[in-house]
Amino acid sequence: MLDDDLAYVSPWGADPARVTAPVVVLHGGDDRIAPPAHGEWLARHCPDSELWLREGEGHISVLGSAAQALARLLPWS
Repeated sequence: MLDDDLAYVSPWGADPARVTAPVVVLHGGDDRIAPPAHGEWLARHCPDSELWLREGEGHISVLGSAAQALARLLPWS
């Protein structure tokens, strides 16, 4: 949990620009823990990414869209 908290304010040790796989950034528009700007930043910095900003969703509630996100990344499933 401490590492998660530190990830908000310090370098990760990995460059998102080097991610070569497709990425779906699934983020709640009403997330009060990690603001939507964090998801927007990550989507901008991953070369093959798609931002799914879910209005009205919070930090954990976006997990309800996880199956659709996985289906987008794994269309054969």
